[in-house]
Amino acid sequence: MSVADRDPQTQEALTRTETARGQVSRSKGAMPLLSVEHLVKNFGPVRAVNDVSLDLFEGEVVGLVGDNGAGKSTLLSILTGYHHADSGVFRYRGEVVAHTSPSSSRRALKIEMIYQHLDLAPDLPVWQNLFLAEERRKFKIFLDKRWMRQRAAEVLGELGSKVKPDDLVGALSGGEQQVVAISRALLFERDIVLMDEPTAAISLNKVRDVLDLIMRLRGLGKTVVLVSHRLEDILEVADRIVILRRGTIAQILHNDHQMSVSELARMMFEDVVHSGVGISDGESVAEENR
Repeated sequence: MSVADRDPQTQEALTRTETARGQVSRSKGAMPLLSVEHLVKNFGPVRAVNDVSLDLFEGEVVGLVGDNGAGKSTLLSILTGYHHADSGVFRYRGEVVAHTSPSSSRRALKIEMIYQHLDLAPDLPVWQNLFLAEERRKFKIFLDKRWMRQRAAEVLGELGSKVKPDDLVGALSGGEQQVVAISRALLFERDIVLMDEPTAAISLNKVRDVLDLIMRLRGLGKTVVLVSHRLEDILEVADRIVILRRGTIAQILHNDHQMSVSELARMMFEDVVHSGVGISDGESVAEENR
């Protein structure tokens, strides 16, 4: 769509974000923490991710938005190693990394994924959930429960949480369970935290707590990639906003905290609206792999 076809409100928002984006790129200066270059992923005849290149910098929150079928979930699944890209390059702190599995995602790319439906064991205490499958042992035999409880308490304290290591996860609120999931990122020194709809399954009065946690992670130097349909959450905490459309990056915007939800939504769907295609049309196979 040409510039002339845009309505004045959308053009004004784009002018602000394009100017600020250039300022952010220059101010970063530093090497990206993670770079993905020319990622492609096909599901049969459907190209779910199409030539996606993106830099993530240390200590920033990046909002990832787009309609159903835009490729958000597929991109996350590639970053976490659950799907393999058909082509593309991964660089961690400037070095090319062979990324082929969830294990390489956690250890080589330093990524921790927090899913919408938290992957926690409700009948186990917090400390056991944090160390599940990565327990510390004494003499390679006995569980070092005292050390794990102590480390769990330290990490929970870093996040400013009142949750205790011996609390049963099933007795915690949705927001408190988010704290437990996020704590693993600190416990195992992940640099990048991917969050898929973290506020979707919790009560509205707990949304504020999750957004505060995201900002606390940013303050600790972690990089957060946030996927959410709650555009107001994206606009509140994101430093940059990546708009995906039909498997490609349509725009990368710097969040100047002046943009409204309606302006962001308009930019997400502007080519769909002008082409006369229904917003939910063309949902891709990729989104069925959430």
